[in-house]
Amino acid sequence: MKVAILLGRGIEGCGVTRFALEQERWFQKQKSISCKVFASDDKKWGRRDAQQHNIIAFENDRVKGLSKILDEEYDVVYYHSLAGRSNTEEYRELWYEYMVKGITKPLKIAFQHDHKLGSLTRNHKVWETMQYMDACFTHSLGSPFCKKLSEKGIRTPVSVFSVGFDFDSLLHFRKPVDKQLKRVTYFGRFAGFKDPERIVDMQPILEQYRFYSELRGIERSIGSLPLFYGDVKDRENTYKKNIYEVTKKNPEPYIKSPALTYIYGPYNRIEGLAELSESMFGADFFNLDADSHSNNMEYSMAEIIAVGCIPLFDVNWAKNTRHVNGLLMNDLKEFAIFSDRNDFKKTVEEMEELADNNYLRSKFRKNSFELAKEHCDSSKAFKDILTETLLVEKKTNYMDQLEMF
Repeated sequence: MKVAILLGRGIEGCGVTRFALEQERWFQKQKSISCKVFASDDKKWGRRDAQQHNIIAFENDRVKGLSKILDEEYDVVYYHSLAGRSNTEEYRELWYEYMVKGITKPLKIAFQHDHKLGSLTRNHKVWETMQYMDACFTHSLGSPFCKKLSEKGIRTPVSVFSVGFDFDSLLHFRKPVDKQLKRVTYFGRFAGFKDPERIVDMQPILEQYRFYSELRGIERSIGSLPLFYGDVKDRENTYKKNIYEVTKKNPEPYIKSPALTYIYGPYNRIEGLAELSESMFGADFFNLDADSHSNNMEYSMAEIIAVGCIPLFDVNWAKNTRHVNGLLMNDLKEFAIFSDRNDFKKTVEEMEELADNNYLRSKFRKNSFELAKEHCDSSKAFKDILTETLLVEKKTNYMDQLEMF
């Protein structure tokens, strides 16, 4: 069976790219499946080389030819991102005509990774595209995407999926607990729904317990300005006093202080994971509206656990996200410290208890790893996705192959 994965917006270098690469890796381990990832080269994204990959990039003049190859030679085409408003008009129309409408023979399966309705609008002809899909995967049946599908009367079958992650591939990053720094690292790009500002707000209490703090992956953008300024309309006078922004003009200090949160820009993934693994704690406060959660974890959440950090996750995410064992994440023991934005002291006290006891911390992070792997390891998540895919039209000529995985 031949599988193609398409990145219509290009190689963005964030979670969608990571999903494509993790899925490709799993498919390539299956003897009966060949898989390639194709991405538009219409726009060059700043993070395109932040992750190691062998993605096949195609220029606009190759769209028609690639469409023909996919239509004639492939059995399944997965669409992980669509052409968007950041792409050129020429490419958007080529994409829709040839990569959406022009592919008719393979199964066509869309993945909707965008969490917010505003993000959905950046996709070119997203609702028209869904009507050309045989099925779609999304993170939650209560998401804005699903609600909009229903409002528009689009009957494309929708299933829920988990991110798939090869946890064992990062084991070599893990440090002995007695070699880790008493530090918390926010790890991931800037996004409001990940709440990196929480670390800056928590810093005074972290300092009381002599914790160092940092943010890694933050890009300067309009959305990120509240991280740096008390009043974004008065940037000249309200730059926050408890942060240190590491830049070429403002290099990383040799000696750091718990009185400051150190903010770093985008990272090369391998280097970033190595830095993260030096910290006792890793943070990603991913949270959405309650009905938009299902069983979803972010890749940065999985990476935090995989490299051996104790995770700090948002309590509202934990109360609305269910583990595959049936329990809410909030009810899992020794999985994560669940942070409430209204009670920073409780979060830091839990961190201090673990920081002071290497045995407890070692036991905690071992259990966290096992629970996370049970929830969304590649071997489970991508097999589930493939099973759902092959059931779309009951392609029985492939179903017996599932016994091999």
